[in-house]
Amino acid sequence: MIHETRKRSLLKAVSFRIIEITIDSIILSFFVMPAIALGLAVVIEFLCLLTHYAFERMWNRINFGRYVK
Repeated sequence: MIHETRKRSLLKAVSFRIIEITIDSIILSFFVMPAIALGLAVVIEFLCLLTHYAFERMWNRINFGRYVK
């Protein structure tokens, strides 16, 4: 059974927030005009879902902070 250390979980959480905020802000600034409020929450949640999925798949390839028990 493979376990994750607290350091790995903390690093994943912090780096995810940095990446998510940066990428989502860039995407939204290019495709969504500030005057358009309707549907913005849906777009943000969808982008967050996609970003989180890709981020977790990336971290599955990194062995930092994993150990076999």
